[in-house]
Amino acid sequence: MQKVSRVKGLATAISIVVGIAGVGGLLNGFLQNGLRSDAEDLLAGRISDSEFNDQLVSSSAFSALSFVATIAAMVLVMIWMYRIAANLRAFGITTTWHPLFAIFGWFLPPVVLYVIPFLMLREQWTKSTPSAVAGQPGSDGDKQSDSPVLWVWWLAFGIWPLIALFLSAGTLVGSFSDTGAEAVAENLLDTNQTFTMIGSVVGLIAAIAWILFVRQLTTRHRSLTSEN
Repeated sequence: MQKVSRVKGLATAISIVVGIAGVGGLLNGFLQNGLRSDAEDLLAGRISDSEFNDQLVSSSAFSALSFVATIAAMVLVMIWMYRIAANLRAFGITTTWHPLFAIFGWFLPPVVLYVIPFLMLREQWTKSTPSAVAGQPGSDGDKQSDSPVLWVWWLAFGIWPLIALFLSAGTLVGSFSDTGAEAVAENLLDTNQTFTMIGSVVGLIAAIAWILFVRQLTTRHRSLTSEN
C-alpha cells in the first residue's frame, strides 16, 4: 500500500485565501481611484498632508491584507504541489520534476514568468489519472490534453504582470524618488487609472482560474490516490 498525502484540505484552504487575494486586488483598484480624488484635493490645497496620509494609510492597510493572503496562498500551494508530486512518485509514476521543485521552482529563473511551476503543474495534470500507473509512464493518461484554465492562469499571473511591469517602469522609478505627500499625490495622478483597473481585473481572472484549476487537479489526483 502506497503512502499517500492528502490534498483535499489544502485545496480548500488555497481556494479561500486566493479568493481573498483576488477580490482584495480588485477592491484595491477601486480604492486607488478614490485616492486620485484625494490627491487632486491635496495639490489644490483643499486638504492637508496629514489628511491625505490618513487616506493613504487606510488604503495601504487593505493592500497589506491582500498581500498577506497572497503569501499564505503561496505557502499552501507549495505544500499542495509537493504532496501531489510525492504521491505520484509513491505510485511509481515517473516525473520530470522532483517534489522539491514545488518550492524552489517558484524562485528559479525566469522567476516572474513562473515557467517551472507551470511546467510542473502541466505534468501533474497529465500524470494524475488512474491510467497513469506504475510501469506505464507512456500510457494514454500521460498524453491527455492540458487544462485550459491552467493556461488562463499562467497568461494572467505570469505573462500579464511582466507586461504591466514594463509599461509602468517609469512610474515605479518615480515612486521611489520622493516619499513626500505631494510627490506621492503627483505620482498617483500620473498613473493610468484605466491601466490599473485592467490589472485588477486580470488579477481577479487569474485568481478564479487558479481556484478552478486547483479544484480540478485535486479531484483528478484523488481519483488516482483514492483519497476520500
